[in-house]
Amino acid sequence: MTLLAPRRPRLAIAGGLLTALMATLAATGVLRPIDQYAVDHLMPWLQVRHHPFVTFGALTVPTFEPPAANTALELWTYPAAVLPSLLIVVAAARRFTRRDAITWCVLWCAGNAIELAGKLSLHKPDLYHHTFHVAAFDTSLPSGHTIRALILAGAVAGAWRSGRLAFVWAATVPFALVVQGAHAPSDVVTGVFVVLTLAAWAPHTQLPDRAIADPAP
Repeated sequence: MTLLAPRRPRLAIAGGLLTALMATLAATGVLRPIDQYAVDHLMPWLQVRHHPFVTFGALTVPTFEPPAANTALELWTYPAAVLPSLLIVVAAARRFTRRDAITWCVLWCAGNAIELAGKLSLHKPDLYHHTFHVAAFDTSLPSGHTIRALILAGAVAGAWRSGRLAFVWAATVPFALVVQGAHAPSDVVTGVFVVLTLAAWAPHTQLPDRAIADPAP
């Protein structure tokens, strides 16, 4: 089986259809009431910005903004940022067979490519914080942090015995992103469906002989 052929074709189709459906509903405004409710009631530390939340600096280092709870959420979700998630996936991939290692790295790259394509091509209806237009939410779908968190968790779960605990962390990331004011609900749900699609290519991880003989503690 080649890397281009999904191991689970039905999962690829289901995930792709759900992703396309969410993107369509978000773009046409069907999901706007849900996103607006989140802006009004679920984002206590939202700061109105006139640029995307993902900036060059945010790709490398976390931002520290008051209050302390907001900083805590920033640190909690930071492993799903571009650079740290890449380093973690590469570290996990070193424990796999060469084929599986390549697959996980390709999945990470594919997730980021889909995020970029979505944010460049899809424009959602305006959301408002009081009377201010939150322009950053116009092109925030899908959530890259959600995508990277779940891919990271899958790689870590396959690489280490206790790695499945990473899924517990990854499951909290979408909620933290909404409360933090970094993403609307439609963004994170679409991100989950993107990963559902990519999971069709995820390997049934087989560690190399040396890793089996000398497992991580």
